[in-house]
Amino acid sequence: MGNITKINKNKVMEKIVITGGLGYIGTELCKLYSGETRYKNIVVTDKKFISERVKQLRDWGFEFIQGDILNKEFIKNVLKDADVIYHLAGITDVAYTKLEEKFGQNELIEKVGVEGSKNIVDSAPKHCKVMFPSTHVVYEGFDKTKYDVDEKEPTTPVLTYSKGKDHTEQYLQSSTLNYVVLRLASVYGYSTDTMRVGIMPNLFSKIASQEGTIKLFSGGVQLKSLVPLIDVARCFKFMAEKDDIRRETFHLSKENMTVKEVAELCKKIKPSLQIVETDDEIPNLGYTISNKKLLSTGFEFRYDLEQCLEEMITNWSKRKIRSELEYTVQGGKEYIDARGKISNYELTEPINLIGYIESKKGSVRANHYHPIQEQKCLLVKGKYISVIKDLANPNSQIQTKLIQKGDIAIIKPNVAHTMVFLEDSIFLNLVRGEREHENYGVTHTIPYELVDEEFKNKLLNDYFIYTNYI
Repeated sequence: MGNITKINKNKVMEKIVITGGLGYIGTELCKLYSGETRYKNIVVTDKKFISERVKQLRDWGFEFIQGDILNKEFIKNVLKDADVIYHLAGITDVAYTKLEEKFGQNELIEKVGVEGSKNIVDSAPKHCKVMFPSTHVVYEGFDKTKYDVDEKEPTTPVLTYSKGKDHTEQYLQSSTLNYVVLRLASVYGYSTDTMRVGIMPNLFSKIASQEGTIKLFSGGVQLKSLVPLIDVARCFKFMAEKDDIRRETFHLSKENMTVKEVAELCKKIKPSLQIVETDDEIPNLGYTISNKKLLSTGFEFRYDLEQCLEEMITNWSKRKIRSELEYTVQGGKEYIDARGKISNYELTEPINLIGYIESKKGSVRANHYHPIQEQKCLLVKGKYISVIKDLANPNSQIQTKLIQKGDIAIIKPNVAHTMVFLEDSIFLNLVRGEREHENYGVTHTIPYELVDEEFKNKLLNDYFIYTNYI
């Protein structure tokens, strides 16, 4: 594979490697680095290959190399000349109790957690900084409840996952490398297909969104330390860029709450949620970790539990879908000052194509329909009459609507639509999916003459009479 470090004007660019970069935390960390790829060589590795995420990394300018941290030769090649290594790779689908542990899975968790991490540490260049996510469950062996546990507290791992994390901590300490270990509290927050739904706040949000019932074992008295996903990614980058922080371990936690308190927050957001307290036993009353040392570095949290719960519950809950064939929305969350106005438009789906379209007064566009795509047309200048007809209903009537500057007109699939321009106009066509010219009339856009020359002239004449009358 060779040396993958980029050279720019004879100057070696800083090289950053993110292992496990397609995962829950890695995806958010890559977003933070997406604006820096033009002056940093950022390499992402993962055992998985997930189409849309790899495409996004490529679009941002990242290098992506699929591979396994258990392959030492692969790791040596990837880490060559690295300045910063985020060692995020590992198995996260793990048991929470001894009863849940499975022999075959345990072997793999141990192999990846211990041998894979050893490969990283052994292959890391001596000058680089290694960022490692450990876990608060290295304290799972406490025999009594403890509060605000600091970094000096001896670890007590019990399960295979936490033992692997503890082993890597010790291996880093015994090395000569510069490192930062972040012992993560339970990480919560919305993500896309990287989502870890089994984490308690995420699971409760899912249950709330599905009109389910949360069962609180032993009344939900167990204590949990929690931390927002985006702040975890922010903290990793913050620590990597702090030259004065070397060979340190920090507890990364924001809130300390009981399970019941988290459930009650979900109910506050979704009042229909049912909460039931049971007498089922829990392994222990839990413990909390202190973030005092972390905050002393100057790091500041920007997100909170209620905010993240609301995002997850809202995104996953049933919602009322507008029934109109076409509707218009004006921008919201406006900011106005002496320079002018900023308006924001919230869209319901990702957009990968924007068409910039100029149209002369009296001209006609569209006269077609889209079998799959929802149309979003943002008029930035001018005015036009929108004409639509529902093709799914043989008895549907033609409808017209006046679209004005600042409107975003949203038209459902399988609705024939035509634009008759009353003024010289400019609009942006926002599209999800393909819009290849050679596929016009075949896949994305099908011709349908809704407005002929006679109908166009009638519309223009009627509009002229109407505007002059009023």
